[in-house]
Amino acid sequence: MKPGDTEPARAAPWAQTATGRALPLGRAIEPGMLDIRRDIAIPLGNTGRFANQMPTGVLYPVAQHCTIGADLLLAQHNDYGLALAFLLHEAHEGPLGDWTEPVVEAMQVELDAMREAAGAGLVPRISIREIKRRLAEPIDRYVHALAGLPWPLPRHVRELVHVMDRRMLRTERDHLLAHPPRPWDDGIERLQPLNLRHRIKVQKPAVASEQWILRFDQWSARVHAERVADQTSLIASRLREAVE
Repeated sequence: MKPGDTEPARAAPWAQTATGRALPLGRAIEPGMLDIRRDIAIPLGNTGRFANQMPTGVLYPVAQHCTIGADLLLAQHNDYGLALAFLLHEAHEGPLGDWTEPVVEAMQVELDAMREAAGAGLVPRISIREIKRRLAEPIDRYVHALAGLPWPLPRHVRELVHVMDRRMLRTERDHLLAHPPRPWDDGIERLQPLNLRHRIKVQKPAVASEQWILRFDQWSARVHAERVADQTSLIASRLREAVE
């Protein structure tokens, strides 16, 4: 539990959602506070990756990024839970927006410089990434629960999602952005781009949102059904053991 969890949700900073709710930021989210379609899927379709710096002038939806990676993982592993985990890995950007990596890194550099000027020995180091994680965590927890997924996700699932996310980044850069004026970080440059059948064709925001919610509805229903089946099987097994 972090210190802020002890504050009443009404006392926390909040953001107004598309459905007109006051979403407490960085605090536990009560049931019914977020609408998966209007507060998550549609904003993800209207949120552009790469800070909208597309040479074509169009928006590349975060929702499309999520569906492409999710479809690839499903094809590779035939695991709907894993595919759903990738579909949801940017869900918090619906209410929070997209914090691009360069901006997060630049904010950290400036914050460290401010700390140094104030006296590094007097001021503890604060991580911008940790601030972002704290704001995103309650939203991720809420959405994963709706989908029937555990939170936090198992380590092997997190690793597969992370690797796919990085390879998607490299592939999207090569397919969609202007030629880089200088190399990106070594981790991205060394990655093997995804072997897609076709170059990425940007979807309209409304289409990207619909594709995202379609997968969420179908895959989460499947994951919930599998969980019920597993629980039923476990109960039956224990009953048999008790009888024997």
